[in-house]
Amino acid sequence: MAKIKNWTVISQRVKDRQDGLVTYSKYLLDEKHKNHSKNETRIVPLHGNVNTFVKNSICETLDFDISNKKGGRKVESYAQSFVLGLPDTVQKPTNEQWKKISADIIRAVHKHLKPDEPVNEFGRKCFSNLHDQEKPHMNLLVPRIYKGERLDKLDKKGLIVALKQEFNASVMKHCNINYENYKPVNPSRGKRLENWKLEQQRLRSEQEKSIKLKEEAASASQDAASQILLAQQIKLQSDTSRIAAQEATAAARIAKADADRSISLMNEMKGLFTQFKTSLTEWIKSIKTDEPIMEELNKVEVIERAENIQKHPTYDDEIEMVMFSSIEQAEIEAGPYTAEKKPISSKVRRRMTLN
Repeated sequence: MAKIKNWTVISQRVKDRQDGLVTYSKYLLDEKHKNHSKNETRIVPLHGNVNTFVKNSICETLDFDISNKKGGRKVESYAQSFVLGLPDTVQKPTNEQWKKISADIIRAVHKHLKPDEPVNEFGRKCFSNLHDQEKPHMNLLVPRIYKGERLDKLDKKGLIVALKQEFNASVMKHCNINYENYKPVNPSRGKRLENWKLEQQRLRSEQEKSIKLKEEAASASQDAASQILLAQQIKLQSDTSRIAAQEATAAARIAKADADRSISLMNEMKGLFTQFKTSLTEWIKSIKTDEPIMEELNKVEVIERAENIQKHPTYDDEIEMVMFSSIEQAEIEAGPYTAEKKPISSKVRRRMTLN
């Protein structure tokens, strides 16, 4: 009878930016979800807090988008999902054994992606839990942006190979279960995707169709533009064509001026945000060094700089999310009393309605 090569490890980008990450994180915790209730799933926390993971991942990604000088499209996926599963014919590991397996897997991800960073610091940015059901599996979330850097190796085959090897070894080490001794009951069934993954594939298929329609529309628009350009070239010999050319030149100059203005505004916002973060740092420092006068002065400065950011023409809901997350994190870092009183976040009014 055929044998398997490894225990199951599935890797998938969490799509749809922050909305997709929030939706998937809720799915991971929802025992009443139709997929979980049908399989009588018991959800067990293993590592980290999913709400903290979501908040950190969104802040890291939005901060990365704001600081990105290269331009281009914003980051579309905020996290990578890994599902590590065992078949229903082996003895289920205990919760404590799964926690040890989770720690081994996170260390393997750290070693493959960021070996020069402290493993505990990297681990605090990850989240994992257990879906204990007929076919138990561990869910692991890893941020795609870490300390202002894209973790591009998350998509590479090398990481999947490393995780399969580590999963095999960890299950053997902590549970004494050897994948080489496992024989599939029904090998002809092939690999089955989880329901949530099938749903994401369906949504992605719809998105791809939408993108294709937009591309076709853009192509038609380009063809129309080419025909217009050809007509303009034919008419250049007439007075009317010269007037059209002059109007086009004027429009190009206006467009260039608008582009220059946009770049200038982006640079202004970057400068304001840098000043704001510096003031936050000084405020925390004055609290920790017990300098009440400097604490009050720095607090006033932080509030003023936050209000200057809100007055800027490029201020939007994403910048507001990053700004208030930075303030709330600073209040936590400054101490429990400060976090409870919220001396800064309670003084700056939110201008946007955030979901």
